Amino acid sequence: MAVPEGYEPVVAFKLCPPGGLFVELGGYLFDILNDAIQILTFLRHGDFFFASFMVFFIVLNSLATIFQANKDSESRHVLQPFNPLREAQRCLARKVPTEPWAKMLYWERVIEAPGTGLIGPYGASLLSLTPLQAASALYGLLGSAKAMAEGRLDFEADVGIEAYALKAVCPGKAMMVSAWYLGAFAAELAAFALVSATLHPLATLPGYLLGAAANGVAAWSAGSDRFLVLTASSCVLVSTAMAGGQTQSFWQSHIFAGPGPGWIPAAFIFIRFFAWAGLCFLDLPHGLLPLGSLGRPMGLPVLQAKFLRPAAACREALACFASQVWMTTETKANSTATSFRAELGFHACSWPSTGELSTASTIFNSCLLFLAVVLVPLHLCVVLTMLLLDPTYGCGVDNLTLKEEVKAKQVEIDAFAEQNEEMNGEYTELCLLSEWDSHSDSE
Repeated sequence: MAVPEGYEPVVAFKLCPPGGLFVELGGYLFDILNDAIQILTFLRHGDFFFASFMVFFIVLNSLATIFQANKDSESRHVLQPFNPLREAQRCLARKVPTEPWAKMLYWERVIEAPGTGLIGPYGASLLSLTPLQAASALYGLLGSAKAMAEGRLDFEADVGIEAYALKAVCPGKAMMVSAWYLGAFAAELAAFALVSATLHPLATLPGYLLGAAANGVAAWSAGSDRFLVLTASSCVLVSTAMAGGQTQSFWQSHIFAGPGPGWIPAAFIFIRFFAWAGLCFLDLPHGLLPLGSLGRPMGLPVLQAKFLRPAAACREALACFASQVWMTTETKANSTATSFRAELGFHACSWPSTGELSTASTIFNSCLLFLAVVLVPLHLCVVLTMLLLDPTYGCGVDNLTLKEEVKAKQVEIDAFAEQNEEMNGEYTELCLLSEWDSHSDSE
């Protein structure tokens, strides 16, 4: 059977763009290692609260993955427990991701990535970091944003349809939507860390609770009786509260989100970011309440000390370093010669550091500020454009034609995978094992 049109079969490695199944598996394992580094960072600084939260989400993700994968293995009459490497080999044989493999990535995208992506960067912004710890925290933010973007595409694909079928039918739009969500979730995580460090997590988390409520209100306005369930599920699946339940780009996925106009949760995206920005410029020397950490200094002075001054120090250091590298252009008859010279000593230049922050912390907090200042406005511009130009996103208009086309492509890809399994002998082995189980039960 020929490869379905538009579908890219699973391969072990590929160079352009870099990827492949084993690269994906390596990234999955490296994320676990990076989470361990962040946990050790918090433990070393005595922040057991942050470390325990990180451990909670990692353990929850692992338990969900093992439970679901073993359940899928039992349904296929496979006696061996779930093994990522063996499952990767099966994906390569099928040339299509298997259900256990997809579930393994799914739980990481909806449980581990949002949880560690919110906690890790925020906790790191409060510490004096080493270069390794700062790099780990920044990688954790970007890695979580990438995983959440992939999970969001899975969310929009709907039940029974995988994201690869969606990409096969409309690759251009899927790529642009994925890039948008990558930037959007990076903006969300960076903004949460920045605002929580400037104020307090209890001042930022209500923004996501309101986003979850907006999803329920949108479903209620469309006459759905599942609006309370949707609100509760949005509180658990934080990425849905961030990006909205009904704000979908391809069609309306009613099973997860419920019907309703997308402009309601989209409006709360604007409200959340503008409210956070306004609160950061208040001067709250005694905090919000005289109760524990709620009584710590908050607002503009904290924003200046933790983010604005570090960003200014980084800018000055970068300008100083750049000034030591100069370029001269010598024009000749028909050619231009360009030469570069770098001064090794950099004279008075030094690595940036401010107040109690180390150099690594100064750079890390500056990166958080940069991501928030650049990506949040871009995200809001895209949301506004989608509201104005895309009736599916803003008004909940379903695109049944596209959905049926993608469903047909999914059936075609499934048939392609089954044929590859038969050719590789796995189908026969599973049938023999099933017959052996049936014979044993009859005896």
